[in-house]
Amino acid sequence: MNTCRIVVASSDADGRGELRAALELEGHRLAEAATAIQTIQKACNEPHDVLVMDSIVEGIGAYELCRAIRPKSNLGIIVWGGERGTMAIDALNAGADDYIAAPFILAELLARVRALLRRVTRSAERDRQIVLLDRAIDLKSHKIKGPGSHVAHLTPKEFLVLQQLVKHADTSLTHQSLAQSVWQRDGAGEVEYLRIVIKQLRRKLEPDPENPRYIRTERAVGYRFHMPRAGLSANAEFSYELSQAG
Repeated sequence: MNTCRIVVASSDADGRGELRAALELEGHRLAEAATAIQTIQKACNEPHDVLVMDSIVEGIGAYELCRAIRPKSNLGIIVWGGERGTMAIDALNAGADDYIAAPFILAELLARVRALLRRVTRSAERDRQIVLLDRAIDLKSHKIKGPGSHVAHLTPKEFLVLQQLVKHADTSLTHQSLAQSVWQRDGAGEVEYLRIVIKQLRRKLEPDPENPRYIRTERAVGYRFHMPRAGLSANAEFSYELSQAG
């Protein structure tokens, strides 16, 4: 079991307490945040691995908190509460990695926390770079470096989607298979979330996001990562390792 430091953020003391007790039983170290300011401070200034956050904290929506946190932290973020729809899309657009709508079973939320922890842990173990024509994907620090001195940070979900695309470079992946490999569910309900992540990745990776060079859309199918010739030769060993790990 992967154990880590988790922040539980909610204005509902009972809800925080219930979730804290359940996560502590799994061996995690817990911290609580009751206000929006506490949530931002603990997520950005303390060494936590995951933030599990209510959809509204102290009257402020999770999407607003994600927007404040993401420029300063790459920790995993799971949002709970509210119906699946605009609120979920806004949170994911702002940098959340997963969203679980109410009502939900506590065991499902715990399972999603465990899944995110496994993926974050595996991702942190990577130490290679994917060298592209004008930039590089740093798999250890979850950053896209270049052009020049520019650095773009990847959220855990962005990293996992990009990792899958690179692993299967120059091969078309269907929407559902890509969503399933990242969210570790059947993928059927995650396609819209996948489109959001792809859009975010293109903003960070592509010289022209509206005319993508690397993450290409395969109409009526899904997506394909185009590996430039230089990047392919420079990363042949890495691609082999990914195929063996998968």
